[in-house]
Amino acid sequence: MTPPSPIHTLVLLPGLDGSDRFLRPLVDALPAHIRPRVLSYPRDGVQSYPRLLADVSARVSDLERYWLLGSSFGGPLALRLAAQAPSRVCGVVLSTSFVRMPRPELAKWAPYANAAVIGALRTVRRLPVWLGRAPSDPFRRAKADTWRCVSSRELAARVRAVMQEDAAALLAALPVPLLCLAAEQDSVVPAHNLDTMRALRPDLRVAHLPGSHMTLFHHADSAARIVAGFIDRSTDRGLSPR
Repeated sequence: MTPPSPIHTLVLLPGLDGSDRFLRPLVDALPAHIRPRVLSYPRDGVQSYPRLLADVSARVSDLERYWLLGSSFGGPLALRLAAQAPSRVCGVVLSTSFVRMPRPELAKWAPYANAAVIGALRTVRRLPVWLGRAPSDPFRRAKADTWRCVSSRELAARVRAVMQEDAAALLAALPVPLLCLAAEQDSVVPAHNLDTMRALRPDLRVAHLPGSHMTLFHHADSAARIVAGFIDRSTDRGLSPR
């Protein structure tokens, strides 16, 4: 008889929206021996990575050991959290993420990263979803939820945080197993970001998923299998901080 798998806690840090909405399919697809905890970001106040680190750090203080998954914007935050207490973090998954501004050619637009501009961009990007998907479509409903609950002011503040972030040194020094989930058609975080991370960490494990930047939502079953396999294999091999 096969012994039961040990229970693992997986802390998930969302993307730019700061909510669990686009992570729900992944959470639902995880096997029973992985217990997810999604940490939504505060809606008010400063949205810098140091401020968010203080918030999420307080909310995992009850966990003795846990795994981390940072989705897109949440990747650098996951690296900061792991670097703060590497003896408590078993391993880190970076999904469609980065260590520096993922599209540096956009840095010249930093002065325009405000609520009005982000609101206009949201409207433009919303139209294909509304025109191309039925009202019952899960992705359209998820987008509608974030439109209602997440302000353009919040998003603009987090965009500015991304423009100022550099987590390269954290990735290079982090003494835990690392996995990167890369989307094959990701235009938000292009492939050169993965090249940067691989150069910093040759031991970085990489798994490719089909589709766009929202691959965790659209291919949640595949992502869940990969994440669970990473956790199980790392545990079986007794991998520990370097």
